[in-house]
Amino acid sequence: MKTEKGKKSPSLHWADVEESGAYWGLKFLALIYRLAGRRVCLVFMFPVLLFFYLILSSARRSINQFNKYVSDMQGHQKTGFWQGFPNFLAFGAAALDKLAAWDGDIRKDKIVFPGKMKTLFELDVDKNGAVLFVSHLGNVEVMRAIAALTEPRPITVLVHTKHAQRFNRLMARFNPASTLKLIEVTEMGPDVAVYLKNCVDRGEWVVIAADRPPVGDRSNIIWIPFLGHPAPFALGPYVLAHVLEKPVFQVACVRVGDKFVVEFAKLTDRMMLRRKDRHKSAEKWATQYAAWLEMLALKYPEQWFNFFSFWAASEDEH
Repeated sequence: MKTEKGKKSPSLHWADVEESGAYWGLKFLALIYRLAGRRVCLVFMFPVLLFFYLILSSARRSINQFNKYVSDMQGHQKTGFWQGFPNFLAFGAAALDKLAAWDGDIRKDKIVFPGKMKTLFELDVDKNGAVLFVSHLGNVEVMRAIAALTEPRPITVLVHTKHAQRFNRLMARFNPASTLKLIEVTEMGPDVAVYLKNCVDRGEWVVIAADRPPVGDRSNIIWIPFLGHPAPFALGPYVLAHVLEKPVFQVACVRVGDKFVVEFAKLTDRMMLRRKDRHKSAEKWATQYAAWLEMLALKYPEQWFNFFSFWAASEDEH
């Protein structure tokens, strides 16, 4: 497609192409899972994932680029056409884990917390509210499901999708006990900030993915080294955390064998940004978050589920 003679149109943003298929795919998987169980689902999914790996050249190149950067950091070469296929297989298994978690099929003893913790809510025992930075590494949905079923504290997840209400209805049908709520956010306006501020002041949690650039204004980006290359991290999560005035935790949940290991670290008790220079003051926090995420990416590379080039903007603009 071209916008003007001789000029190519910009490539679609990840949010423009990802979410509709994710919703319908999850809905179909939910039906198969309920009827036949996990093993049949995995068998059914293999040729589908193989098909997508072969035809989705952009996703394949992106995940292979990630694996190359990981192998460069680790000091060995991991190349070849099939190097990213394990990520596709792990992504399919993670989708089933989401359904299993919300259906109550994953027991609490399968979730491994650091130390003597039994639930992530122990980070906020006084119910003062918190902000959780998550990413597209691992399967944080499993952790949220188990936590919500053991202690029904409301959790609001910000998503860049036009299908948030569809996901909410699907989750409500799959597990009526769920207190998880997805809300669509394309721009962080004052009305959204006020709504979320009221949520955390009631002791609720707000969850936002901090590892993708914003859908709208591409100027709201912080350039941070990630796996040895400059990558665009969104400014929005740090501005939101500043406004909400609550502790900020960085959290991931990764599958290790038949267990789900929760990785987390407190980023700050309260995020403070300078009004006149938000980008510069947010850089400190974004650098810490990127370093933590990089550590996990090197430790669990096959559980990186960002199938859009994390470095594409830097390649175009730098």
